[in-house]
Amino acid sequence: MFNRFLLIVMISVAYGVAAQTNFPYSSAGVGERLNSVHPVFSGMGNQSVTYAYPSVLNTSNPATYSYLRHQFPIFSVGFSTRLSFNQADSIKEFNSSSNISEIAFGLSFAKRFGLAFGLKPVYKKSYSITEKYLLMEDSVRYDYMGNGTLNKAFIGFSVNILNYKSFKWSVGGNVGGVFGTVQDERRSSIETAIAKPGGVETRSQHLRSFHYDLGTLIQYHIKNGHMISVGGTYEPQQQIRSSYNRQLSYSASDVSNPNTYQLLTESGELKGKILFASSYNVGVSYSKILKTTKKDGGERNAQLMVAASYSATDWSKYRENYSDTSFSYNLKNSSGFQVGVQYIPETQYFGNLMPKFFERINYRVGFYSNALPYMYNGAQLNEWAATVGFGIPVLVDKRLDSSIQLGVGVGKRGNNQPGAMNETFVAVNLGILIAPGINDRWFVKRKLD
Repeated sequence: MFNRFLLIVMISVAYGVAAQTNFPYSSAGVGERLNSVHPVFSGMGNQSVTYAYPSVLNTSNPATYSYLRHQFPIFSVGFSTRLSFNQADSIKEFNSSSNISEIAFGLSFAKRFGLAFGLKPVYKKSYSITEKYLLMEDSVRYDYMGNGTLNKAFIGFSVNILNYKSFKWSVGGNVGGVFGTVQDERRSSIETAIAKPGGVETRSQHLRSFHYDLGTLIQYHIKNGHMISVGGTYEPQQQIRSSYNRQLSYSASDVSNPNTYQLLTESGELKGKILFASSYNVGVSYSKILKTTKKDGGERNAQLMVAASYSATDWSKYRENYSDTSFSYNLKNSSGFQVGVQYIPETQYFGNLMPKFFERINYRVGFYSNALPYMYNGAQLNEWAATVGFGIPVLVDKRLDSSIQLGVGVGKRGNNQPGAMNETFVAVNLGILIAPGINDRWFVKRKLD
């Protein structure tokens, strides 16, 4: 059963997700840093640093891998869609974007160890901006475009240094590589001319380099079903190997047709390094088992969890260095907070005595507010959103570890300055967690009588 589910998901991923994309703020640097969290966490205000459940693979904090259900592997895939309604003064625009937010596989073994590997996008550049100016009797048009994605392939490991029933402390890390190509293009043309001649500048950066991040988590089980969790993640400042190429071209007939370009000058491939921003995230959560009586006289074991976290990224040292060429974009340090609540009506089930459908669902709400690294008219841009989410367990061979996860966020981005582009968005995140049935346990020594 597990293999059939896995095959269906892999076929769906192979076909990919096609969509029109536009991230207006991604023109700076290698693009906009993506918050590729699983839909489980997007429904809780993107709060993930302390979330450790046996049936949820949390690649945002590698220290959680050892908290997965022992010897039962889990496969995770996430899809995200963002609908953006942009407005700058009287100009309005609608954009949409869709992408695979995560493909990952994880398991725990030997009682205190965890392992995971996967692939996720980390930066995305996709924008298109047009400006027009009147020069003498001619109309001059400038087009700015960018595209490309940087992905991260990783393998992670975690270990419970302290592994007592009431107190656990784990540490972990993801190691792997960042790779991909991003490109910026600037065109200038005389719009009133019949032939539309113009010039084109193209800048491309190709990245392929080692990358790592770290995490830790402490869980303290207090008596009577109370539990407190404290966690943190850290991504150090790292120099990423990259190559850079710049071309200047001219078209005498149609600047929008690359087949008509004549190359004027080219920098050639320049080797260099990009100094990535460092970031950290710290959080705390509290959960409580709530015992109530059902209508039939039985006992219900509900769970309530409240979580909060703070994150920060140091953009002040971000640089792109190639020989005697260096780029910086006056990016500002960013920070934010995330809060979330999760409620599960019933957490206990025995054999064929399964809880009712609505008692099995995980209900989530959350909120986050972040200061972004971009400035306009001397004011920093901000983003906030209210979120809601649902986790729907799927019964596979008498186990409820497989699930369908949904997270939805509605929010705004901008700084309300005159002429600034302000965005109202709806973010929809869908995820699938696939775990094997009770008879597909891994690393089991079987004995023959």
